[in-house]
Amino acid sequence: MRFGYLSQTGVIIMTSKPTINAALFNRRQFLQNSLLAAGALASQQTLQAQTADHNSSSLNDEDYWEQVRAQFTFFESRVPMNAANLCPSFRAVAETVERVTFDIDADCSFNNRAKYSTLLERAREMIAAQLKVSADEVALVRNTSEANNMINNGLDLQAGDEVLIWDQNHPTNNVAWDVRAARFGIQTRRLSTPAQPQSQQQLIDVFTREFSSQTRVLALTHVSNVSGIKLPVKAIIEAAHERGIYVHVDGAQSWGAFNLDLKDMGADSYSASAHKWFMGPKEVGLLYVAEENIERVWPSEVAPGWGSDAVADPVGARKFESLGQRDDAALAALATAAQLHNQIGLQRIEDRIVSLSLRLKRGILDAGLELVTPFSAELSHGVCIIPVAGGGGELVNRLYADYGLAAAPTGGLRLSPTIYNTEAHIDRAINALTELLA
Repeated sequence: MRFGYLSQTGVIIMTSKPTINAALFNRRQFLQNSLLAAGALASQQTLQAQTADHNSSSLNDEDYWEQVRAQFTFFESRVPMNAANLCPSFRAVAETVERVTFDIDADCSFNNRAKYSTLLERAREMIAAQLKVSADEVALVRNTSEANNMINNGLDLQAGDEVLIWDQNHPTNNVAWDVRAARFGIQTRRLSTPAQPQSQQQLIDVFTREFSSQTRVLALTHVSNVSGIKLPVKAIIEAAHERGIYVHVDGAQSWGAFNLDLKDMGADSYSASAHKWFMGPKEVGLLYVAEENIERVWPSEVAPGWGSDAVADPVGARKFESLGQRDDAALAALATAAQLHNQIGLQRIEDRIVSLSLRLKRGILDAGLELVTPFSAELSHGVCIIPVAGGGGELVNRLYADYGLAAAPTGGLRLSPTIYNTEAHIDRAINALTELLA
């Protein structure tokens, strides 16, 4: 296999897997190389030219997307189409993790590791800029589950206070609230949306008509992993804020898949994981807490780095990162993933996912099959689910063994394509489903 690296002169150098050179770990050189590795796309000139031109014609330029696909190491005989659960990392992300891990193992002294605080802050700044928020509002935690539980455990709630929950939330933003209710006497209430919503307003009304004087928190999911429904979260948040309700949004299915503006969305807090649509390192997550809410949310954990008394030393949302020993290699590789997203273009990524998912859903319907997920891009995004008798497990196995496609059972069959998937992959999935189900 050949690997591409962006040299400091901007030239892509193709080599076999590199031998680690001790000179790489000069502090300044190491920081430069760790970030420059993010440019390891197959053809820098072509990608830069197309990224500068965010028009619809380039969305389906398969030559371009084949170059993006080439930045991942999966085999065509085992194509991942389950971004809602786990994505392969960009090759350059995995290589950054490898280089940094080698560096730490070669010299795990405090002296050597001091440079990783610089890389951590670089990653934070890049991600905050992408989300259109302040770096002081971003905590880099371990995953969405941890971030959800930090909000659950960190908000001051009294016995009798009500938490409204979308019944399609992940258990860490659903059952976790029931566990807190059992301990402290708060009340939880689940709300269900229509199986086939006809409009955004219909979804908005499900939540706003249930607000009461006891409602303190609304726990939502931006895009459901079990139905594919995309909530109009901005409108729901605006209505909740008019009643003084705190809104937490689980963004596990939207970070890396949307061109997000969290300030415009208005969420009080937002959680996500790098291992899904962001295509970043494993065991790194995101917790955004709006500046005005940081003081009111208590940390779930206090470890070295917090300070010597009850007042946190870390600035802003960094107080939620007092988690003990972390994987510096994974945290450093966040900057690599962020730079690749910038290079391709955040809006281009969002639009490409919409294009692929619409192609998939159209093919499913044309084959005479049903969809659980709404067809409209206004009401859904990249998560596509079809109903399957028996829960989908057997079909998932057949797709993997006979057609080389990795999907997920979710009570039905879930396919979640993203930018490393090509139109040929989508057509393979449609043909497979037609043969297996039609």
